[in-house]
Amino acid sequence: MMAKQAPARIAGRGELTPTAAGELTRLVWGGLLLAAPDRVLRVMGGQPGSTPSAILRVLGVRHLVQAAVLLRWPTPEAFRLGAVADGLHALTAVALIADRRWRRVALTDAAIATGWTIHDGAAASRAGAGRR
Repeated sequence: MMAKQAPARIAGRGELTPTAAGELTRLVWGGLLLAAPDRVLRVMGGQPGSTPSAILRVLGVRHLVQAAVLLRWPTPEAFRLGAVADGLHALTAVALIADRRWRRVALTDAAIATGWTIHDGAAASRAGAGRR
């Protein structure tokens, strides 16, 4: 005999949805890139320097702004734009794989950006389903 499943319910106000959890994670990631870019580079297998650190700080700001916008306006359109931004980021990271000095960092960065792209695409679907 199969157990009866509880009906799916829409998250109420104040509940942490998968979409909100993802954007809160993006806030933490953006803050980490902004506050400790050299440490992130070392963990990812890269060599800290003024240019790579500055690039990670700019990326951190982008993630902070994107998360704030998506938390404030969680519309399908906003998530689709976020997915485009993250997808383009993943493609630029893939382009860096050709440079042996940055290969490990580029692979890691491409994987992270691809994850954000998938997250935003799924969030766009959930946000669109919530409107129906």
